[in-house]
Amino acid sequence: MNVYALVASLLVAFVYIRFLRQMDVFEPENWKYTLICFFLGVVCVGLVYPVYAYFPFLLELPDEGPLLIRLRYHMQSVAMIEEAVKIIPFLIFLSRKRILNESFDYIKYASVGAMGFAALENVLYFSKNMHIIEGRAFYTAIMHMFTSSLIAYCMYFWKIRFRVPMFLSFLVAYVLAVGCHGLFNALISSTHTYYLGMFLVVCMLIIWGRMMNNTLNQSDFFQEEPVQKRITLAGIQLLLGWAFVFLYAALVIGINEGQEIAWDFIREGVFFGAVSGIGLFYLLARPRIRRGLWFPLLGRLKKE
Repeated sequence: MNVYALVASLLVAFVYIRFLRQMDVFEPENWKYTLICFFLGVVCVGLVYPVYAYFPFLLELPDEGPLLIRLRYHMQSVAMIEEAVKIIPFLIFLSRKRILNESFDYIKYASVGAMGFAALENVLYFSKNMHIIEGRAFYTAIMHMFTSSLIAYCMYFWKIRFRVPMFLSFLVAYVLAVGCHGLFNALISSTHTYYLGMFLVVCMLIIWGRMMNNTLNQSDFFQEEPVQKRITLAGIQLLLGWAFVFLYAALVIGINEGQEIAWDFIREGVFFGAVSGIGLFYLLARPRIRRGLWFPLLGRLKKE
């Protein structure tokens, strides 16, 4: 195993997981539960391989072609399998009411489990090419956490607002998650639609932030004391973590490929990293904490 790739993957995971824990401002659980959920996500990656072993035709990746062909492949051969597997840690925790005892926990543990899945996946990608760390750490990581959070959020939201049974909510939300995952993969798999994939991730990021906001607003442990400063600090530390991951990747590239290539990586990635980091902060670390309020998942929020 490539040690540099392993460290890079764990750094990316730690940055997001620490942010999620800091966002849990009302009733944070012990670190051990977060770590258990993360490692369950890592272990669950092993469930993917038997599927491909029994159905090898699923690995027949189509060449760059019509979007609908690529969409069908990525939904059928990737998204359906991965979404079913990486939600397992959350479903395990869902049965432990002593741990998952707050609305925000739905987002946190769904995201942490997905990050465990993505972490092992990232090791494989980073071992081949450290230059892709920005895209994997931003676009793919956000997509994985978003789709799992979407399932968890729908299970919570539809139960609270409309009394829909959780099993039915899970089935509908799973289909939505598969669609989002498959569409993301299909878009970024072609140079013709790559920028549409980037736009899709921005939409996912907005919705993910709103889901966090809404679940914090519904917390049974809601306190009137100001928490915005703590959330803002979480966002700042997320920015710093994002910068550290970028610099670590540059260091590894410098060691393996030479100083000149490392400087090229930095020059080419500074703009992307700055825009991505600011986007993370702006969309995730500026929630409106108001007891009991539900904000729309997309669209502009009205000024108060």
